[in-house]
Amino acid sequence: MSGAGYVQPKAAWQVTMDGKDLTSALRPLLIGLKLDEATDEKADKLEITLRDDGTVALPPEGAVLTVSLGWARGTGVSVGLIAKGTFKVDDVAWDGPPDQICISAHSADFVGSFRKRKNKGWHGKTLGAIVAEVAAANSLTGKCHADLAATTVTSAEQAHKSDMQFLRDLGRRYDAVATIKGGTLIFAPKDATTTVNGATIPTMVITRGKGDRVSYKRSAREAEHDGAEAQYFHTGTGKRVTVGAGGSKRRRMKRIYASHEDASAAASAQAKRQARKKATFSVTLARGDANLSAGFKASVSGFKSEIDAKAWRIASITHHINGSDGFRTDLELQVAG
Repeated sequence: MSGAGYVQPKAAWQVTMDGKDLTSALRPLLIGLKLDEATDEKADKLEITLRDDGTVALPPEGAVLTVSLGWARGTGVSVGLIAKGTFKVDDVAWDGPPDQICISAHSADFVGSFRKRKNKGWHGKTLGAIVAEVAAANSLTGKCHADLAATTVTSAEQAHKSDMQFLRDLGRRYDAVATIKGGTLIFAPKDATTTVNGATIPTMVITRGKGDRVSYKRSAREAEHDGAEAQYFHTGTGKRVTVGAGGSKRRRMKRIYASHEDASAAASAQAKRQARKKATFSVTLARGDANLSAGFKASVSGFKSEIDAKAWRIASITHHINGSDGFRTDLELQVAG
């Protein structure tokens, strides 16, 4: 694309370490910067690869990096930097020739006490109370989505599991995801239409013209089941009772739950997971977009009619910036519930 008034897009980025801005020093040495963001409980991951001219010291373990991405200029792009989080350095590699340094860091919010294993039973508490207690134990602020906060958990066991693993289990039971952003532990439904603060989750419109490369996959194997069922012990009879969700071709869950409510929630969550796996859609945006976040809704057009007809959700995002000031974004989409 060119013509009168056209300005070639140029990527912008900023990296600080322990509060010191390193952008100017690193810019001429940058080979690539990669940032992975996801909706699930995985920590966001940052990778920076640099050409080593002998002037760059290896960053110490635990050094804190902050990263912002965006565009410095260009026709058809949103100019400006978007803060993408804080990361702690955990892996550093140096090799050559040609000499280069690769720095790996993970979201700073996912380290420390959040990964320590513990034993604890949770009985008769709401999800809102559980999230608040787990957050406080890790010096975080807890926010549970209004759609889930009042839900009572009859029984949940944290048997030699970290708080991160425990919340992952709860997320699977209630089709929710736990993430930590800026010191806040957030627990929200995967297919929520609003954020934990009540704001409407944006819908991104993806046209064929925006997609530099696309890939769609439909799985017949996942379509074998259109529902799920779970069992619980009836307190009066002591017998197992089965509850189901979704269609009639149900997949039986192995775990036996403590109540009808727990089993019903688990079956519903499993049915939704199966539905999402029936189709996936990958899109590469040649002009990266740092404003996007995992969890956004997506509407697509200009592809196959089967693809355009589905409602989508961004499951994960990978941003790439190279040493030539190029910026692209890879999106992994799942079918929205």
